[in-house]
Amino acid sequence: MTKDFWRIVGGFSLLIPGFLILIVLPEVGVPLALLGTRLLGDRFKWAKSLNGRIDRGWAKMKLRLKKFRGK
Repeated sequence: MTKDFWRIVGGFSLLIPGFLILIVLPEVGVPLALLGTRLLGDRFKWAKSLNGRIDRGWAKMKLRLKKFRGK
């Protein structure tokens, strides 16, 4: 088995549960989804694009939480 195969298997193994968990526990789901898209990003263009969108959305959410908490 090649390294590419294991990156793809690992990426999907993190991506799918990451999105399912994202609905209930975003603080756990987002990192899982990010790890999955980062593993898949070298091989698939859609994963690289999705990774960028998740990164930007997570950064916006962190800013909103900081403003909400007053920090």
